Amino acid sequence: QYFLTAVSEPNQGLPQFITVGYVEGQLFIQYDSFTRRTQPRAPWIKKVEEFDSQYWDKQTQISWDSEQA
Repeated sequence: QYFLTAVSEPNQGLPQFITVGYVEGQLFIQYDSFTRRTQPRAPWIKKVEEFDSQYWDKQTQISWDSEQA
């Protein structure tokens, strides 16, 4: 499951946009408008680089596109 949240008037240090992904209730991926980069949030997802060296760039682009929309 992916959840995309946009805040029209961020305050208290909240990012304006955030995407999080969950598998079986476990957070595994996150993007936000502060870092502008999709990052792993579970140890097992880091292994994806072994199979797809462009995975994080692709995921970042998808989230960035969603943020722009």
